[in-house]
Amino acid sequence: MTARRLGPGGFTLLEMLIVVSVMTILASVAIPKFSNMLQKAQEGSLKGNLGTMRSALMIYYSDNQGTNPSCAVGPNSTVLADVLIPKYLASIPAVKNGLHPPISGVYCDSLMIPGSIHDGQGWYYDGALPADSQAGGIWVACDHTDTIGNTWTSY
Repeated sequence: MTARRLGPGGFTLLEMLIVVSVMTILASVAIPKFSNMLQKAQEGSLKGNLGTMRSALMIYYSDNQGTNPSCAVGPNSTVLADVLIPKYLASIPAVKNGLHPPISGVYCDSLMIPGSIHDGQGWYYDGALPADSQAGGIWVACDHTDTIGNTWTSY
């Protein structure tokens, strides 16, 4: 003799509440981790772009018998675009670190000062004084810290 079910099959209200609560707990754990992974991926991309810019400047330096591009102090300098595109780079990459709006601008100066006007200006290029010990260097012009606590100007 086979057992017969009485009434229609389905889930009870208690079973549904348990499933919904388990899914809520899983989502509350997974969503912050996913958000942190997106920030780290964006930072990794920016560090890669910084390496690309430094490599292009080193090749330019080598091709020009030890001379770095020089520029006047100020934001939105076109010096790197003028000398690096198209021979060394296809374009100046935008600085996208999630802390400032994306910008591919270059701030040309001879002294990076934390908390300065350089913050959020895109790239910082030290090309104003050829005798400067860091002449030809390029950094991310951001005084904030990344996900591991290093300021962007330290890279």
